[in-house]
Amino acid sequence: RDFPDRVVTLPISEDANTNFAVGASLLGIKPIVDVITSDFLYRTFDAIANTAAKLNFVAPQGEPPKTIVIRSEFLLGGPTTGQRPEALFTHIPGISVVVPSTPNDAYGLMRTALASPGVTVFFEDRMIQDSLTEPEDIDGVGIMAVPFGQASMRMRPPRPTLTIATYGLMRQVVETVLVQENIRTVDLIDLKTLYPIDWATLFDSAQRTGRLLIIEPDVLYGGIGAEIAATAVDWGLSKISRLGAPREVIPASPAGHARMLPSREQILEAIRRMA
Repeated sequence: RDFPDRVVTLPISEDANTNFAVGASLLGIKPIVDVITSDFLYRTFDAIANTAAKLNFVAPQGEPPKTIVIRSEFLLGGPTTGQRPEALFTHIPGISVVVPSTPNDAYGLMRTALASPGVTVFFEDRMIQDSLTEPEDIDGVGIMAVPFGQASMRMRPPRPTLTIATYGLMRQVVETVLVQENIRTVDLIDLKTLYPIDWATLFDSAQRTGRLLIIEPDVLYGGIGAEIAATAVDWGLSKISRLGAPREVIPASPAGHARMLPSREQILEAIRRMA
């Protein structure tokens, strides 16, 4: 309503809308495509992976780079509502993958996405508990762009005994467990971007603690945690563990959703076992 010339309501056709955005980017526009729920990203995969991600690689020399943001949400709803395809997009050159865990990070990362050439797949976790943000922050006062590939240390004690790497929804869950259980010997890393990943922060912390626990809200098999664990092995780290979702179809029953994400008890047990 406030920006009728900049907000376009299109028919519900995710693949057509994404191709529409690709065409808009060729005209110098920086489109944000709202795919709403992550499951519909599978319909857009051809436009994103085969066309949008390749634009800047095949453009004539000297042509301004193209920027496209694909925004989507995670939630647990049922077999076709709640799938998490973030790991799929990290495999494709030309695509950045963002999963913020706070309102300020979402704002700052979106600013970076709109200033970055290429495609950014920008995920928001609808299951993250709402949090209050000061009005001046909502207006952008005092919030700078958050760079890609720069994780944050939510907790960094003087003598940590364990490194935990996580992102999105699980960052809040893990931090709550640490606070409630008064666990003060953990480096808690919020990745923010899954590609690029902040390997320097992960390496520095893992070298300090000698132990790495990866907690992700996505399926363990072939996921982000598997990539981090494999890289940590290359660093010479031997004490590595992972928590994540099972490779199963999401149940329709809300009662079954609890087993699709690492529970508080599982997280606490993993921390105690590792540290």
